Amino acid sequence: MVKKNRRFLLLIAVLAAVTLVLVILLLFRGRKSGGSGDFMSEVPLAEVVEELKTDAFPAVDWTNVLEQQGNSVITKKTAVQIVEQLGAADYIEVPGRGKRHVLTREEWCGLYDQLLDYLDMTEVVQKASILILDTVEAKEQGILVTNEGDYTTVLNLAAFETWKSYEVYCVENRCVGIAGYADEETAIQNAYLKACTPESIGFLYDGAAYEKSMEQAPQLAAGVYDFLFLDGEIVTIREKKDKIYGNLLSYDAEMIEIQGYGKVNHENRIPVYQIFDGVVEKSISDVVLGNMEATYITGEGQVCAILLEKPASIANIRVLLLAEGGGKFREDVWIKATEEADVSYGEQKSVLTPGEVLQASGYFGAQAAGTLTVSTKTPEGRLYLCDAAGEVMTNGYRGTFEVRHYEQGSAVVNELPFEEYLYGVVPSEMPSSYAPEALKVQAVCARSYAYRQLLAADLAAYGAHIDDSTSYQVYNKVAPSESTTAAVNATAGQVITSDGEVADAYYFSTSMGYTGTADVWNITDTDRYRYLQKKCLNESEFAGDLSKEEDFAAYIATSPNGYDSGIKFYRWQAAANMTDQTAEVQEILENRYQVVPQSILIYRDNESEALSSPASLGALLSVSVDERNPSGALICLHLQYEKGYVKVKTEYNIRKVLGAFTEKVTYADGSVNEDVTMLPSAYCTVETGENGSLRFVGGGYGHGIGMSQNGANGMAKSGKSYDEILRFFYEGIEIETIKKESG
Repeated sequence: MVKKNRRFLLLIAVLAAVTLVLVILLLFRGRKSGGSGDFMSEVPLAEVVEELKTDAFPAVDWTNVLEQQGNSVITKKTAVQIVEQLGAADYIEVPGRGKRHVLTREEWCGLYDQLLDYLDMTEVVQKASILILDTVEAKEQGILVTNEGDYTTVLNLAAFETWKSYEVYCVENRCVGIAGYADEETAIQNAYLKACTPESIGFLYDGAAYEKSMEQAPQLAAGVYDFLFLDGEIVTIREKKDKIYGNLLSYDAEMIEIQGYGKVNHENRIPVYQIFDGVVEKSISDVVLGNMEATYITGEGQVCAILLEKPASIANIRVLLLAEGGGKFREDVWIKATEEADVSYGEQKSVLTPGEVLQASGYFGAQAAGTLTVSTKTPEGRLYLCDAAGEVMTNGYRGTFEVRHYEQGSAVVNELPFEEYLYGVVPSEMPSSYAPEALKVQAVCARSYAYRQLLAADLAAYGAHIDDSTSYQVYNKVAPSESTTAAVNATAGQVITSDGEVADAYYFSTSMGYTGTADVWNITDTDRYRYLQKKCLNESEFAGDLSKEEDFAAYIATSPNGYDSGIKFYRWQAAANMTDQTAEVQEILENRYQVVPQSILIYRDNESEALSSPASLGALLSVSVDERNPSGALICLHLQYEKGYVKVKTEYNIRKVLGAFTEKVTYADGSVNEDVTMLPSAYCTVETGENGSLRFVGGGYGHGIGMSQNGANGMAKSGKSYDEILRFFYEGIEIETIKKESG
């Protein structure tokens, strides 16, 4: 019996030993062929390839090189080949006992760090600690949503666990490898806490809503917080309590200016949380400049978040007053007032007496970081810009002057009530002698356009919504009259709307008998401007197709009767010559390419790659029409060079280029303009002659989109009301009174 037991035990031992050997062999075989293993302990060759094919290392087909190793994870043999391929074998030792040794992630990353130290002289590859908030599968690559922004990656998204922190290798915003778990706290900063229960907290961060489970979550009030994470859990919650209140006056990449407080630094990304009518995240462009009381959350001397607790109240508009020549800056600023005016600069307060000249530079110190403010004591007072001797240079301005000093000089902003701003726009954009109904049309269009621009606040860096030039609307260049002021008052608050939103009420001087559509601006979202349609202002429609050269030439050679056919700009012709204009046109094309590269397409012959300059194409040989739209406007001009060609798109660019060739323009009344830098419109033929001569026959003045001002005046004289005129030029619109509050 004892012998049988011994034999049985011996058999069991042998079987166990054989089983152990088989298991070891299987494991060894799996390692050799690249078993799945633990993703965070082993490094897949696909990840190694991604780390090596950056600009930090010489260009090598690493995929082909490493796939020949027959492994799916990095081994010592493969690592040795990588080091040798990179010429670093004499300096870097590969860890591991044998060629088949599978490197741990720690071993490979240590080796990779050495390779970076040895070869990545410009530090192309950076290390970053990121907290994973979400992962998103995309067609060709994944997206890591993190506390440091979004990273693209081709790595296996299964390697990343939500709420865990990782140390990664990245090239700009592309994650190329994983160094391991981060062993220090990572933070979500300036998140807005929406909800808090004993089991979880809900918050907004970087445009998305999140919920994080917690054991015994603290009961916290809504507000801005920092959340610190470690090992996938929130370990610290810090509330941001310090606040500043006031209107936003200006902002740029470094500073924001708060009314009554001054300029404050801000973090690169300022989250803006709207907490009325629900809680949503906005952007700083949604803070309506000068018209929206906001709460600014601060920390360590910086603004780190903005809270919007109520809608904007549209009361004032802020206009940047350009200097002579159209520049934003002046060497100095002198101001006079018709009555006593309050002057403030930081803590300094004083009074400007009537007729006294204030010199702005006298207030600015070495830093010149503040804003000089001058405002009359009553609404009847007016402010003037003048020269050093006190000679008035402008019409009187209502409201307040703000002067800010920059490295390039001083900039002047006029803040005034929104409706009173229109008092200075309507007479500057349309003669006060025009029919009352036409002036009302202009007032509604100007109000609509200004409202849209006020919300956009393109000039926020200068403390302004708009400037006083044709880039927006001409303002206060002509003094208000009874007729223009009456037109503003008669239409108070009225704007045109489309689909419930205030429409861009574009307008121009004179049509050539038709208005055009927004495709002249080379935009893709033409549906946004569906209220801007082709309209005929003539007594009868033209029977031909204006998009065809022959038909357009036939039409533009006639002068049919219409609402603005009596205006000299209705028809014109231009004498031009392209000889010796290659350099000037090149400069125009290069400048416009910097602004709108998609509208200046420059090619060498038989090449599809676009250039940024025609400088290498040789001399300009010819100019021709490439395409017209259904209204007859040129929407693509072809410039043929010795070694290539250029496609010029948008009516503005086309008018600039053709204007460079133009020697003089003769209008329908026989008057001549010999100082031409821009063709009157893009509604013209292009006729070539001998020795580089050109002739343009065209009509209209301006971009031709929306309301023709002279056409509106003709319609008003014929008895049409302002609302009829508006509905003619802007299809399918409503005329509504804007609310003072805007969310």
